[in-house]
Amino acid sequence: MPLYDYRCPDGHTTEVLLRVNEVPKAMVCHCGQLAVKLVSKPALTPGRWGDQTGTYGVDGYYDKSLGATYSNSMQRDRIMKEKGLVRQEDLPSHFIEDTMEKEAKESQQHEANIKKFKSNLAKHEPGRAIAETFSVSEMRKQGTLADSRVKD
Repeated sequence: MPLYDYRCPDGHTTEVLLRVNEVPKAMVCHCGQLAVKLVSKPALTPGRWGDQTGTYGVDGYYDKSLGATYSNSMQRDRIMKEKGLVRQEDLPSHFIEDTMEKEAKESQQHEANIKKFKSNLAKHEPGRAIAETFSVSEMRKQGTLADSRVKD
């Protein structure tokens, strides 16, 4: 059963253990005033989840996305560096939006290439359909071929 906090206008705070389906929005405080329910934050439990002392056999915080356990931010940063990862706050502003926009454009170009290839395949044998769809000049125009040594 969760704990709920109530506060009256005089500032008295009362903590009450109630079942989830029995939670009133207000209750009478011990001073006789009407106390309203507060928005509560989750309790910090250093002795269990993410125990950094090892007292309960956890010995640090396990980060599922890193696939590793660490005890402090320096260890986390070292593990991230070893794996070639960067913290989101260290990325340039709009990096994620710009990357998604670029990938959407690449996906649209890919779909257009497939459509063009299918059209060419209906008219020609497979080798020629590929050559016409993915010519050097077309790939350079799309930005998918940057090697200047490749000749038309």
